[in-house]
Amino acid sequence: MAQIIAMHSHRGGTGRSSIAANLARLMAEAGLRVALVDTDLQSPAAHVLFGLTTLAPGATLADYLIGRCEVEDAAAAVPTVPGRSGLFLVPARAETSGIHEIIAEGYDVGLLREGFDRLVEALRLDVLLLDTHAGINNETVTAVASAHRLIVVTRSCRLDLTGAGETIDFAHQLGCSRHALVVNMVPPGTDEHHARQRAEAAYGTAATAVLPYAPELACVAGDRLFAAAHPGHPLVAQFRAVIPSLLYEN
Repeated sequence: MAQIIAMHSHRGGTGRSSIAANLARLMAEAGLRVALVDTDLQSPAAHVLFGLTTLAPGATLADYLIGRCEVEDAAAAVPTVPGRSGLFLVPARAETSGIHEIIAEGYDVGLLREGFDRLVEALRLDVLLLDTHAGINNETVTAVASAHRLIVVTRSCRLDLTGAGETIDFAHQLGCSRHALVVNMVPPGTDEHHARQRAEAAYGTAATAVLPYAPELACVAGDRLFAAAHPGHPLVAQFRAVIPSLLYEN
């Protein structure tokens, strides 16, 4: 059975979308069939991380939600390594495509959950990754309610950790009781153990990963996936190391 994993953060700027995109690529490199759906209609990022700004993207999630296409038509195959084609991306939208109609008229939220199920079946997926909007909106509620596991991405600063209780309560209310906590962008010189303790105390769960801030990640500046630009970097090794616990841990 395919694993559906929602990526969420209480606030923006945590690096959630970047982690989701890099995990998707690395899972596909490991031989899994993976689709990443960018459900952040307000501020999409995945299409940029995968270079679709230069590839004239076709159908998107927004197009599906307003009835312009089937959800399968919005899934673009993304090349990873030679001989493997198991990675797909469903971009949230292209420029302003669909967003005006969604704002003005809304859409049937049930289409979103139906679309997730159809993607799993049509693409024969092992993993469906759902990148959500920071905070809570209709798309985020549907994504988390559909997920087998919620990955919460946070920084170790007090501002980010103040939303911990709300995030966990929100997940429990939606029936998503399996959580993973990723503490991201820990500044140089910060005691990693202390950063881990602060986050775990706030969220009431063990941290699956504590990831350092990497200057090289900032230099990539969203032009390429970090895992593609620096495959041998220690941070990429940490991404790889965390995948088994996200997929198989009870």
